[in-house]
Amino acid sequence: MFTKRPSVAGTSALDTAVRNENAESLVRREIRIVNKSGLRSRPAAEFVRAVNVLRCEIWIVKGEKRFSGRSIIEVLTANLNCGDTAIIEGKGPDSHRALTCLAKLVSEFNDESSQNGWARCPGLEEDY
Repeated sequence: MFTKRPSVAGTSALDTAVRNENAESLVRREIRIVNKSGLRSRPAAEFVRAVNVLRCEIWIVKGEKRFSGRSIIEVLTANLNCGDTAIIEGKGPDSHRALTCLAKLVSEFNDESSQNGWARCPGLEEDY
């Protein structure tokens, strides 16, 4: 009833999917925290909200530790203070553009304008 068909170029669909997943490169971008109070409650929550609508995985790397950008607890645990630098990493569809918008969001955080910062990344919200 069912016969096994030869796969294209000698590879199975699973092999192709694994190869494509591994081909997605990890994109990195350095950020500097400019908010006087650092990446604390409101800015951290805004960052996490932005990450959670993306179609790619986002991490924050500080020193030797890696924190998920999707978790408010992990973002707060990263303990990013004013003047600190960190690396944001992304893997997945549109990770280049996502990191650009997230870096812009973080660079524009300050005590006066931390509310409604999502609007600073025009177009990102519409695409996701």
